[in-house]
Amino acid sequence: MNAKRPSSRIGKAVSPALVVTPQNVQEFARAYSDGDLNAGEMQEVERQLAANPPLRDAFDRRRKVLAVMAQSVGGLQVSPDFEQKASQRLASRQQIKSARVTQGLDSSAQALSAISLGADEAEAAGNVDEPEAAGMLARMGGAPWWIISVALHLLMITLLGLITMAVSGIGDNDSVIVVTSLERAPQIQPMDEQKKKSELREALEGKHETPPTDPTSQTASDIVVPPDILAKAELGDHFETVNPDRPDTHSAFGNPDAHMFHSESGNDEPPGGGGNGGAGLLDDLIGVGGPSSPGTGGGWGGGNGMGTGVDNGAGHGSFGSRTGGGRKLMVMRHGGSHATESAVDKALEWLARHQEPDGHWSVRKTEGDGDWDPGVTGLAVLAFLGAGHTEKVGKYRDNVKRGVYWIISQQRDDGAIGTNPKYAEHHGGYGYHHAICGMALAEAAGMGRVAETKAAAQKAIDYTVDKYQFGEGSDRLGFRYTPKAATSDVSVSGWYIMQLKSAKIAGLHVDPAAFQGAIKFLDTREQDAAKVKKEDDAYDDGHHRYGYTERGAMVNTTSIGILCRLYLGHKPEEVRGAAMWLLRTNPPEWKADLGIANGGGWPMYYSYYTTLTMFQVGGDLWKQWNEGLKKMLVTNQRKDGDFDGSWDPLSSWEKKAGRAYTTALGAMCLEVYYRYMPLYR
Repeated sequence: MNAKRPSSRIGKAVSPALVVTPQNVQEFARAYSDGDLNAGEMQEVERQLAANPPLRDAFDRRRKVLAVMAQSVGGLQVSPDFEQKASQRLASRQQIKSARVTQGLDSSAQALSAISLGADEAEAAGNVDEPEAAGMLARMGGAPWWIISVALHLLMITLLGLITMAVSGIGDNDSVIVVTSLERAPQIQPMDEQKKKSELREALEGKHETPPTDPTSQTASDIVVPPDILAKAELGDHFETVNPDRPDTHSAFGNPDAHMFHSESGNDEPPGGGGNGGAGLLDDLIGVGGPSSPGTGGGWGGGNGMGTGVDNGAGHGSFGSRTGGGRKLMVMRHGGSHATESAVDKALEWLARHQEPDGHWSVRKTEGDGDWDPGVTGLAVLAFLGAGHTEKVGKYRDNVKRGVYWIISQQRDDGAIGTNPKYAEHHGGYGYHHAICGMALAEAAGMGRVAETKAAAQKAIDYTVDKYQFGEGSDRLGFRYTPKAATSDVSVSGWYIMQLKSAKIAGLHVDPAAFQGAIKFLDTREQDAAKVKKEDDAYDDGHHRYGYTERGAMVNTTSIGILCRLYLGHKPEEVRGAAMWLLRTNPPEWKADLGIANGGGWPMYYSYYTTLTMFQVGGDLWKQWNEGLKKMLVTNQRKDGDFDGSWDPLSSWEKKAGRAYTTALGAMCLEVYYRYMPLYR
């Protein structure tokens, strides 16, 4: 079947004088293609063809027919007369009308019986009506590609089954299909990597319309999470988003319900890093305990998973729901709305408009009556970070960059921030400045991964632990207005505990003794349970009401104390009674005496800490608080002129701190749904 054509036959066909004519051009093409001409003969043929263009066209068409037939039937032989007539038909195939396609299809079914005709047997039989076959060939040549492709596949299937059989009984009216092109089966190509990233980015950015909302709506949430986001996540224990082109934001990875410090058993994510050791109950939280014992990690951007000792492992994700699809999902899951998100955006717009060119926020230029610029600047930067803006990415990245730069410019070589006498706080110290600015640097470092910011943040944390916290080693306690103050208070200490918590999330080194000292300090400010009127709750044992500089039960300091206890290892049910007391006695209301403390009311300060606290307690208490909070803040946000997006200072103390102070805290209250993840749900 695959024998080479005898050279004697070729030799007869080629004129000894090597004169190419229209009558013998077909055989010259065959001999040329089969290599039966020597070099001199080939040159002579080329010379004659070059001088006669019509002859060149006929020669080239013939060679193309031979090449196609060689691909289609391998070494099978077909009669020269048939090939010549088929070639003539092919030369005029462009003139065949498209209406003959149908006729060609009708004839093709009859022609299938002749597809596999044997090589020499077919030529010897001599009973093929070649003009009709050539007509069939012409019809197929003018057919659409898909008809040819179908015919080809049928051809190959039939050849495989009948390759060794000769075809008999071919009548005068039968036709033969000659394949003029080969179609490869379509290949499934892997999706282009950039296309995958583009589609994923569009999904995660959530470019979908959200309906208008009633800011006083009592529904759990009216935020719309796109179906493609919900398809990638269960509204349960696990949710991951991916930001393929911006890994430095760390907004993509991690399990929100692995929490800030919580390490879920069986978690197979990379080690968290920043683990401070752990022991007993606290192993699954901050990791306070003996050195070198297992502890959960922080790592860049936070994270989860076990780490040994300090700074082991990369970690990711605890700041991870502040942007994109993760943020929208958290808003929906935890009771936010389109209105709360709009209020956050408006507040950030106001803060951006009132930032000084050098990067700080001026208390006196925003209606304040003090010089507390470092602390207020730290709060403003935290508000931008809370919504996912960093030094590298986001609409307000320039505002964040300038704010961080100004804070670093206020840092001493030993790490202290805000010590310039012109910014002295009302008590003469700088305790709040350093606590809040250090916290802002830690979160900026964890989210933006700028080397200079990380170095400055680590210096601030080292100063906090080594030179500011009262006591040494295992005798550490709390914090106050000035370094190493013997009398610590819950308000200042709360900001320092939050600073150290953010540092640990960001993967900075934090001495475990600092957390141990904070736990012991809170013990000294907790009200005696025997003196507490318990709430109507099975979990309320009278504990977790806190005073200011001594044991007591004040609403502001109780809210701070509960939050710190949760971050240091207590379970929500253990503090539920105290949280119920806060909700019953000081629900969220727009009034100057909300959150009354020593010296007057601190409504926005109280709202900020109690919002974080109720969010961590969860359950019905969170739902009740959240509904009141949304109504209070969305309804009372200014919407006029230059005030648009801000909140008014209400109490005498807030009026000293200014509008930038209240607006930054108000924004962070409404970022609660995604700013930090719940510890226990």
